[in-house]
Amino acid sequence: MGTEEREATSTKVEQVLEHSEGHFDLTRPPSREEAGMLAGRSQVTYQHSNQNPFQVRVLLPEGKQLAVTARMVGFDSLGTPDPANAPPTTLDIHYYPATLADARDHLLAAADEFGLDQRAIGEWHAQASDPGSKQAPPTVKSRWISAPVGYLSLQVQARYASPVDTPESKRIVVHYLLTWEAAEHDPS
Repeated sequence: MGTEEREATSTKVEQVLEHSEGHFDLTRPPSREEAGMLAGRSQVTYQHSNQNPFQVRVLLPEGKQLAVTARMVGFDSLGTPDPANAPPTTLDIHYYPATLADARDHLLAAADEFGLDQRAIGEWHAQASDPGSKQAPPTVKSRWISAPVGYLSLQVQARYASPVDTPESKRIVVHYLLTWEAAEHDPS
């Protein structure tokens, strides 16, 4: 199932990709181990080498959750003074809906769940659905919309790339970015 190693990976990454299912608990800031980050690395990526999607469920504060079929999930600690050793502060998820209508419906459901601005979703969908967007500009992006979820900042952006430059399977992406303050860690 696409677990070929390009470089060393953690047991967590191997298990998620082997089973094509990832469960992540962000009800509190995760440790490096919980995120699947190897020692000395500032980031970890969960992605099949053939880019096949896998199920992702993220438990969030306030009893909320985010469940998507993603092609890429990544944690990083790049926003910390010691990224190679600090716990993660970011979770990045890329979901590729099949159609613009699927993307719009998914985003509107997320807006209801998390209190996101529905206006931005409607504006993006209208612009991406316009027949002129099939030619130029080559990419239509929504503005980032965000909402707090407990200690997290949840941000979402939708992107549509015209058929001219992009394979069909990669034309539409919903990008989730969850960020939080670094948890204390003991460097010893």
